[in-house]
Amino acid sequence: MKTILSSLLLAALTFMQLRWSPAPATVKPAAALETWFSQQMGVVADSLQQLQLAIRRHAPAATRQRLFRAARRAYKRTEFLTEYYYPHLIRSINGPALPFADGENSRAILAPQGFQVMEEKLWAQPIPDKELLAAVTALREQFTALQSQTDPYGFMDAYVLDAMRFEIYRIIAQGISGFDSPVALLSMEEAAAALEGVEHAAALYAGRLTDTTVKHTLGARFKAAQQYLLQHTDFNAFDRLHFITTYANPLSASLLSLQQQLSLQVPQERRILSPDAPHLFAMRYYNANGYSPNYESDPTEARIQLGQRLFYDPVLSGNLQRSCASCHQASKAFTDGMAKNTALGSKETIARNTPTLLNTAFQSKQFYDSRAIFLENQVSDVVHNKREMNGSLEQAARTLRKDSAYILLFNKAFAAGNNNITEENIANALASFLRSLTSLQSRFDGYMNGDTTALNATEKKGFNIFMGKGKCGTCHFAPLFNGVAPPYFAEPESEVLGVPASSRPHAPLDKDPGKYVLYKISIHRYAFKTPTVRNSALTAPYMHNGVFPTLESVIDFYDKGGGAGLGIAPPNQTLPADKLQLTSQEKKALVAFMQALTDTSSWKAAVRY
Repeated sequence: MKTILSSLLLAALTFMQLRWSPAPATVKPAAALETWFSQQMGVVADSLQQLQLAIRRHAPAATRQRLFRAARRAYKRTEFLTEYYYPHLIRSINGPALPFADGENSRAILAPQGFQVMEEKLWAQPIPDKELLAAVTALREQFTALQSQTDPYGFMDAYVLDAMRFEIYRIIAQGISGFDSPVALLSMEEAAAALEGVEHAAALYAGRLTDTTVKHTLGARFKAAQQYLLQHTDFNAFDRLHFITTYANPLSASLLSLQQQLSLQVPQERRILSPDAPHLFAMRYYNANGYSPNYESDPTEARIQLGQRLFYDPVLSGNLQRSCASCHQASKAFTDGMAKNTALGSKETIARNTPTLLNTAFQSKQFYDSRAIFLENQVSDVVHNKREMNGSLEQAARTLRKDSAYILLFNKAFAAGNNNITEENIANALASFLRSLTSLQSRFDGYMNGDTTALNATEKKGFNIFMGKGKCGTCHFAPLFNGVAPPYFAEPESEVLGVPASSRPHAPLDKDPGKYVLYKISIHRYAFKTPTVRNSALTAPYMHNGVFPTLESVIDFYDKGGGAGLGIAPPNQTLPADKLQLTSQEKKALVAFMQALTDTSSWKAAVRY
């Protein structure tokens, strides 16, 4: 093992020295990268061909694994460009080894394919050579097609720099967490390979600078980051907190400096994380309006104030007795502290637990089953839900048009006139208030932005377990710690966990069908959106049915392998069934870290209207 690691380190450092050698002034970086990318597609295809030959020759498992590692490292060197310019191919290249159907574009269930499928077959579930060979052949054909593409790839300087920084974010959130190497846990060597590719591009662009300071800083930071990754390859022992703060974040900042000095900023566009952010954990650069329908829907101070008043007003309910704040209580982090609240005018309960509204603006889908795209849709759904509010936005609008105070507020918030108290404007005002409920200034955030005293040793250990051995970070992606993964913050993850119906011993599987109600796709049965764990210390009880009263009980559930560990797993459980083998001290550290994600500073003003 030491020999392999030494070879990897030597190769990486030698490659680094070559990349930072002076390049001819006539070389245009984007054009050079197009040539390099085509060559690298060939390298990946050739690496996969070697694996094909080994399978045909019935080579031993160790040989196959070695060739697989070489092939995926070759891919990782190109990942920053492949992911950026060919995002539609990524699921079939290196997506999760799970069947997929989004329901929106297609209800057909697509079988998993790509590197992660091959990894699982090579390490965990050996299959007949014929099946493995078919998987390798299909993947090789994709890279061969990319290499033989006759049209230019279309690389543009500003976007290449953007892609480089995206890759740093991807390494942090998905690479070193084990998201894309969940079985073999080759995360560190593959992260180092990914940095090799980014470094190659960075060297091309740094050569255009007259001031060599940024170039030298970049070179040193790439070298240091790769050295650290290749010298600390033990997945469970890897200090992710140290790597991010000491290497990844500074490297991201240096790439931003390079981009700025070359005046290659991307045009302004709708994003969750601003292109001007120095690194992934610069929380003040996160845009709570990133998922709003359009710029005209964005909050203004007047709309937020109007929305806050409506939030506390029972006028939206059918019996004029329940407001949004009845269930989403600010003093309880906008939850209600109950497993399930009571239905309106009934002793029965509503279908699901009341989730927090804090940071709901950073979810691209709303509700546990992801049925609403925009917060405006969520507002309308809740108001008209017979068990929740049994109201009518149309009726509320008629009532509000008779209220002189609301007339003034709507005139201030929207274009003044006689017809501005509409269903749409009510929903938008409430959505504007919800988008204002950001909570991204916890002690953890302070630490990641330079306050080295903000976390204690136990909390630091907890973060490393969260992002490593505990596998929490493979679903709750840093730094929002919800199911929306950087760098694109696009589709939220939904998982099938096998949640029990109650907390009593030997309870059966909860029968709530989850996301299945949307499209009736079998793999979505019992699937629920991954929520944020920010402020989770304040939002008990947990899960869609509120079955777990404490964070400790949630951790115990995951430690056992979810429903599989309880013997109630549905056949489509997506949570790995393997036990995590967490010690009692590691569990305590996990809780301590999640408590360090608490931030009440930005929303306490909304405790009462």
